[in-house]
Amino acid sequence: MKIGIVLLATNAYFALGIRFIKKFIHHYKGSGFITFYFFSDTDPNPYLPNDIDVEFIQQSHSNWLDGTNSKFENIISLESRNVDYLIYFDADTSVSRDFTEDWFIGETVGLEHFGNNCWMKDIKGYDRNPVSKAYVPYDTPLFQMYYHGCLFGGSKNKIVEVCKILRENQLADKKIPYEPGVNDESYINQYYHYNPPQRVVLLHEYMFNVSDKGGIGETRNVNLDISALKQEMLVYKDRLYDFASGKLILL
Repeated sequence: MKIGIVLLATNAYFALGIRFIKKFIHHYKGSGFITFYFFSDTDPNPYLPNDIDVEFIQQSHSNWLDGTNSKFENIISLESRNVDYLIYFDADTSVSRDFTEDWFIGETVGLEHFGNNCWMKDIKGYDRNPVSKAYVPYDTPLFQMYYHGCLFGGSKNKIVEVCKILRENQLADKKIPYEPGVNDESYINQYYHYNPPQRVVLLHEYMFNVSDKGGIGETRNVNLDISALKQEMLVYKDRLYDFASGKLILL
């Protein structure tokens, strides 16, 4: 089984993307062949051991919104890659225990949001504006599960097909213009509401940590200076580390 892991790690998220790869490989006990597709403004290879399969795809973003909204287009660009699955993880995901691929593999995959049973459905998450392609009506007769945007994917052909639909929805809303409340996550939820994922990762099944930025600062600020961290990361390219209070901590 060939699994492509998709990471978007421009600007300050670069450091978190490198951490993710290192800890993912260290804790991975599955049987798949893993390739990382690393969308970034900085080449990850000098920061990683030579035996990790990483493809660098040059990309830059002048603001956080353009970055997060590029996820669908990025996955579509991998259509010709020789993998069975494409799974997207947010770069600020942290791995801290051993795992296999069993819990995140499926024809389509979605992760239950930690706010699924409260505010993400009723207050913030679902886009309730009928002008938007991300619209989910309040009176929908369908079961409502709110999914997190930090993990989604599936078999390569299927998730590329899905992302083409989601990208068209994005472009249609831009013409209005309209930006859904939770950006790319809103489109994922609209699609999965009407086309539930074959594999739903429930909260208690999720093996990683969401939105762990290691205290390195406001990562949505594209001007956040992480140059000192990057110098340390080069020195310790063959070591496992984490970030805490904005500092590199060897493990």
